[in-house]
Amino acid sequence: MNVNTSNQVADLIKGFYHPDKQYRASCCKNIVHFGSDAIPSLLPLLNDADWRVRYRAAETLGLLHAEAAVMNLLSACDDEKDHVRYMAAKSLGAIKSQQAVPTLIRLLTDEHPYTRGIAATGLLAIGDPQGISGVSSAIQQESDPVIKEKMKQSLNALNL
Repeated sequence: MNVNTSNQVADLIKGFYHPDKQYRASCCKNIVHFGSDAIPSLLPLLNDADWRVRYRAAETLGLLHAEAAVMNLLSACDDEKDHVRYMAAKSLGAIKSQQAVPTLIRLLTDEHPYTRGIAATGLLAIGDPQGISGVSSAIQQESDPVIKEKMKQSLNALNL
C-alpha cells in the first residue's frame, strides 16, 4: 500500500471513533474502496476498547469479503457486546467461510435474538449441510417469534 493510500485508510479509520453513527457508517463504506489493502489496518480494530469500532471493523471486513480475516472474525463471535457478535457472524456469512460453520452453529443459541438470526442467515449463505441442519434444529428451539419466522423463510428460500 502506498503512503497516500495508507494515509487515506488511516483517516477513514479515525472516523470509526466519531460520535455520529452515520459518519462511522460512511467511513466504513469508503474504506471498502481500498479493497484488500485496508485489511491489515482493520484487523487490530477487532480488539479495540470501543465496541462501536469493533463493530465497524467487523462490518468492513465482511464488505471486503476478507478471507484473511476469518480467524479474527471467529474470535469476534465471542465478543462481550452483542452488536459485535452479530456483525462478526454476518461478515463470516458474507465471506462464506466453511471454517465458520461450527461457530455460527454455536451462535444459534446466543442470548441475543438478532445474533441468532444473523448466525442462521450466515449458515444458510454458506450452504454447508451441517449448518443447514443446525438452522433446522434451531427453528424448533427458537423462542423469539420474529427470529423463528426469519429462520423459516431463509430456510424455505433454499428450496430444500
